[in-house]
Parts: sequence; C-alpha cells; structure tokens
Amino acid sequence: MAANSQDLQPSKPARKWYIPDHLKLQFAGNIGFLSGGPGYISRNKTLETDLLFGFLPQKYGGDALVTITGKTTYSPWRIPLKNAHYMAPFSLGFYLSYTFGPQFDTKWPTYYPKGYYWWATSFRPGAYVGGKVGRDIVLNKRRRGLEFYYELGTYDLLLISYAQNPKYLNLSDIVSLSLGLKLDF
Repeated sequence: MAANSQDLQPSKPARKWYIPDHLKLQFAGNIGFLSGGPGYISRNKTLETDLLFGFLPQKYGGDALVTITGKTTYSPWRIPLKNAHYMAPFSLGFYLSYTFGPQFDTKWPTYYPKGYYWWATSFRPGAYVGGKVGRDIVLNKRRRGLEFYYELGTYDLLLISYAQNPKYLNLSDIVSLSLGLKLDF
C-alpha cells in the first residue's frame, strides 16, 4: 500500500462554524465614521456576511452616534493577478443599520397621527456596489488574505428623496463612498 507524504501530515483542525472568517475595518458608508467587526464568507468565496459596529464622533455628525450594521456582499467574479494578488471587479451588497440613542425611534410616538410618518428613524436599509483587490500575505507564520475594498452606496430615504426631487438632487447628493480593509483569519 502506497502513501503520499500529504497523507502522513497531520490535518489542520476544522474551524468551528461560529468562529468568524475575517475582520473588517471600514471608513464612512452611512454606518459610522469608522466601523469594524467580524464576518463570514461562503465556501466558494462569493458571499460575505458581516456584523459591524460603528461610531460617528460629535464633531462630524452633530451628535455622537453608535451603530450596529448587518451587511451582505456578493462578489461573483474573482480574477487572479500576478504575485498572489487578485481582484473582484464587481460587488453588490445590502445592509440594515440600527442607530442607538434616545433621539431615534423604532416606531413613531403616538402623538403623531397614524400614517404621518412611515419610516423608523433608528433603522436604515441600504445598498451599495463596489469592488476589491487583495493579496495573500504571511502574518505570524500563517497565510492570510488582506483585501482593500470600496463601495458606493445609499440608503432608503435618500433614494426616495432623489426619486421625488430629481430636478434638485444629483446622484452625487445621495451616494457615499466607503473604503475598507478585510483581514482573513
């Protein structure tokens, strides 16, 4: 019976399902001045799900805001480049963000007439498109992935304002740019 040298090597223990695959750090994007948190990626590396905690300092937002955001990003193509680099030229994603604070409501107070406002001020669903470039790196004697990504995004209230006021709003008025880094574990 023949055996390959790979068969004799101890196998790497499988990661528990609940341990995140990566960590993200994001600047801007309607979920905080700076946000970060853990995430998971599908086996075929096309779908990412992240839980990000964000903060917007008072000097930039009028109030100091804290957010929690669930994001899902789909990147259908991954193109290998030279020297362990790769790019994903197109990504599409959605998010739901919750902003903490007494000035934000999950439902409108009863002193407003029924149907006067239809949205909650604490929740913001949004969408974005973007892309990323990455590279495999060695960190602490382990191979890890490091990615830089960008996203152009907006959220529900801005889209509705744009649809209702196309003469007065440009696309640049409702779209924000976010930049981020992702480090695989």
